[in-house]
Amino acid sequence: MNSEHIIARFQLSPTAAPDQGIDTPKKRASAVMLPLIDVDDHAHILLCKRPIYLHHHPGEICLPGGKFEASDITLRTTALRELHEELNITPSNVKVFGQLPLYSTLTGFNISPFVGMLNKHTIWENDHNEVQASFLLPLRDLTNEANWQPLPFQRFGKTIILYGYNTPHGLLWGATASIIKNFTKQLALPV
Repeated sequence: MNSEHIIARFQLSPTAAPDQGIDTPKKRASAVMLPLIDVDDHAHILLCKRPIYLHHHPGEICLPGGKFEASDITLRTTALRELHEELNITPSNVKVFGQLPLYSTLTGFNISPFVGMLNKHTIWENDHNEVQASFLLPLRDLTNEANWQPLPFQRFGKTIILYGYNTPHGLLWGATASIIKNFTKQLALPV
């Protein structure tokens, strides 16, 4: 399935109006971009691995994104700015075609995920202060339930099950995994 099919499915199955991920007393507004690009006529998601020396989420697999800043006009602006800062992809190389519902994390963030398609000849370059590695994962592999593993953990005395996906650069889990799974569910693809 290529990006054109993905866009059509995404637009045919709208979610409820996305929440605005504004700062609240307990949550900080942030945004991520879920960037799609076709390779051999199949849609792939571009992901990053954070450097291990960072204080927050060291070595984790993530979507390009970060905190809302006062200079950002909207959370969409935040997602595009972060994509440019982290991977040197200019907004002119991205067509943002939708937004997923707000995702609230246990670590105190309201994440507004945006979905964008990269121009097919887009070349990116990691900002090594923010990105240790960047890589593509085929969407078809991310929709295969057999590729996901349950990750049970304890929170306030209750067992919670998250799901993880092994990548060549480490485990994809947490908020990023949940956002990707929400995206594929909206497309009515099995995950």
